[in-house]
Amino acid sequence: MIRNKFYNQLINSEPMGFIDPLTDLGEFDSVQMKFKEPVSKLINKYSCQPYNLNWQKKIEKMRVLYIQYQKSLKLEDQDQAVHNRVRNKESKEHVHEIVTTYLKLGFRFKEIESKVSLFNTRLRRKWRRSDYVTTTNPEFYLKKDLQNGYCLPTPSLPQSMKVN
Repeated sequence: MIRNKFYNQLINSEPMGFIDPLTDLGEFDSVQMKFKEPVSKLINKYSCQPYNLNWQKKIEKMRVLYIQYQKSLKLEDQDQAVHNRVRNKESKEHVHEIVTTYLKLGFRFKEIESKVSLFNTRLRRKWRRSDYVTTTNPEFYLKKDLQNGYCLPTPSLPQSMKVN
């Protein structure tokens, strides 16, 4: 059972299930915390026509609840980020292993921030991408060797491809 009161209100706001409060309210911009298109532009998925005025009023009320729900989720995320600080040695080692693995795989700090409970600025203070991001050495194969069934790479360009 979800404890968020706005979620429960949102789910119970349309008991017939004609409007899905998580998908039928229109496209939501989570940065600006508002819907991108007006209710009058929404199309009913069952009739492929715009909603009538009664349903538009209902959707407006549901949108207000949806925005309150999204704001409460943001607050919950902020609260959890404060409580999820790394405190003991084992946790620090575990987080270090996770962050360095992501860095070695080429992830950026903003992407890693969403995977661990540390802010982007803290990640940048403790780790440097350049310490972990590496490139592999190129391997070159001679066509003649491959035709003969050998597949031993060489680390440098063949003489025929070098510019004099």
